[in-house]
Amino acid sequence: MKSGMSANTVLHNVVIIAQFCKRNGRPGLTRLLHLPERISPLPLEYTEEELASFFEVTTDRERELFSTFLLTGFREQEVAFLFWSDINLKLRTIRVTSKPHLGFSPKRWEEREIPVPVELAELLGKRPHVHSERFVFPSPTGNREHNMLLKCKAIAERAGLDSEKFDLKTFRSTYATRMLRSGFDVRTVQHWMGHKSLETTMRYLVPASDVHDRLDQVGVPKAAKGTEPLRKSVQREVAGKGRIRHHH
Repeated sequence: MKSGMSANTVLHNVVIIAQFCKRNGRPGLTRLLHLPERISPLPLEYTEEELASFFEVTTDRERELFSTFLLTGFREQEVAFLFWSDINLKLRTIRVTSKPHLGFSPKRWEEREIPVPVELAELLGKRPHVHSERFVFPSPTGNREHNMLLKCKAIAERAGLDSEKFDLKTFRSTYATRMLRSGFDVRTVQHWMGHKSLETTMRYLVPASDVHDRLDQVGVPKAAKGTEPLRKSVQREVAGKGRIRHHH
């Protein structure tokens, strides 16, 4: 804390130390520490304008990849280990399944299946692939792709956007906020996101950030042109009420 670490970083490091001590037969050593309160920042999201600029400069292959991030809310590893066998284009569903032979298991070892919009199903349906190809988004050598984040930032730079703001996690949080604002209930979105607790999903129930166009339509009412201002009559009415109170 004295070195300037954020509260969340301090708590994260203390958890690591506590787990290390517990596994070596010394549990409870960190219980008496005076720890800072965890800070829960508002989830980040991309605006519709940012997304439009981003996708405007993508190639077909890039559009397919990042549409998958945006329209499924999958984590990076869930997209990287996505197999063609996980996709059912007829039912328009995509599954997250374990791949133990490749060392991949979903978070908390929970597999799940989510529905996808027709736009994504059509994009993936047109994506060329050979039958021997397992990965939906393989590397140039046919193995798992490791450079998705670099591709994301390169597209942002190409679109004239701030590449520091663009990462794969924000596509996931943007998916959650969009689904909730579209009217899907929290329990459903919790399942789609693969969250353990409902509280985690409810963090994404935040007000929309791009509201100024609608806000600008709300203002102080103005009297119609040609009508007499009400200010004097209001003053007389207030004065009259004051005389009545004084009389009583």
